Amino acid sequence: MSWLDVLRADPLPWLLGEDDPSIRYRTLLELLDHPADDAQVLLAREAITSHPPIVALLTAQKEGGYWVKRDYYLPKHYGTFWTLSLLADMGLTAENQHIARACEFMFTFQRENGAFCRKRRVAGKGIVWSDEPEPCTHARILRFLIQFGYGQDPRARHGIDWLLTVQRADGMWDCGRPERPGCLRATLDVLRVAALDAKAAIHPAVVRGAERFSDLLMERGMGKFHVGIPWTVFQYPYFDYGLIPTLDSLGRLGYTPEHPKIAAAVDYLLGRQQPDGTWHLDHVPYRPPLDTGQPGQPNKWITLDALRALKQLLGNG
Repeated sequence: MSWLDVLRADPLPWLLGEDDPSIRYRTLLELLDHPADDAQVLLAREAITSHPPIVALLTAQKEGGYWVKRDYYLPKHYGTFWTLSLLADMGLTAENQHIARACEFMFTFQRENGAFCRKRRVAGKGIVWSDEPEPCTHARILRFLIQFGYGQDPRARHGIDWLLTVQRADGMWDCGRPERPGCLRATLDVLRVAALDAKAAIHPAVVRGAERFSDLLMERGMGKFHVGIPWTVFQYPYFDYGLIPTLDSLGRLGYTPEHPKIAAAVDYLLGRQQPDGTWHLDHVPYRPPLDTGQPGQPNKWITLDALRALKQLLGNG
C-alpha cells in the first residue's frame, strides 16, 4: 500500500492548479517526482517570481537586502527573518537577486564561532551584539539558507557545526533556560535543518534529538517545553512547532510508522483529511508576510506538506 492508497480522495489535481505556481512547482517535484529539468517544472518555477504576491513582497525589500528594518528579527512575523523563512517555502533560490542580497545581509549577523546573533540598540551603548545566540532562530536561518542553495557554503557549514555543539544532555535544545526542560520548538527547528542536510542527519546529536523528540510526539501538556499550541493545531506558516513539519522531518530522518508514536500521529493526520482530499488550516500567526489562507478553509500549503509527510513515512508501497 502506498501513501496515495490511504487518502480519502486525491487532492493532487487541486494542488496542480495554475493559481499558485509555488504549490504547483513543489507538487510536481516533491509529490510527483518530476525531474528538475522537466518542462512543466521549469514553467512553474519561472512563474513564481511573476506571481503578484511574490512580486509585491520582493519589491518591498530595502536596498540593504532587508525588509522593514535592519534588525532582521523584528517586526515579529514580517521582518526579514520571517519573510525569508516563507520565501524559501515558495521555491525561490539565490539565483534571484533579491534572495541573494537578503542572504548576504543575513550573513553579516554571523559571528566568528558560526552562530547567528542579533545586533540591538542599547541605551548608552549604541548597537551591540546579543550576548547569546538562540538555537531556534539560528536553525531557522540555516534552514532557509539551505533551501536557497547555500547548503555547501562554508559559512553555512560553520553554522551547522555550531548548532550541533550546543545540544543539551537530555537530547534537546533550548534558548538560554538550562534550568527548565528543553524547548520542543527549538529541537524541531534543528531536526528540520538536519532533514535537509545528509551530513547533519547522521550526526549523533541529531540521532539523539530525533529519539527524544519522537518520544514526546502526540503527548499532552507540552507547555513545559516552551510551546503554546497543541500537536493537533495545524498552523501555517510554521512559526511554531507542529505535527506536519514534525512528521516530515522524522520521515526524512528515517522514521516509519513502526514507531508507535509515529503511527498514532499518522492516524491523526489521516483522520483530519476532508472527504474532498484536502486538509484545513487551523491557525495563522499574527501578520505573516503573505496571505497563505484562512483558518477553517481548505489550505494548499497544509495539504501539500501533509502529503509530503505521508509520502516520506509510507513510501510507494
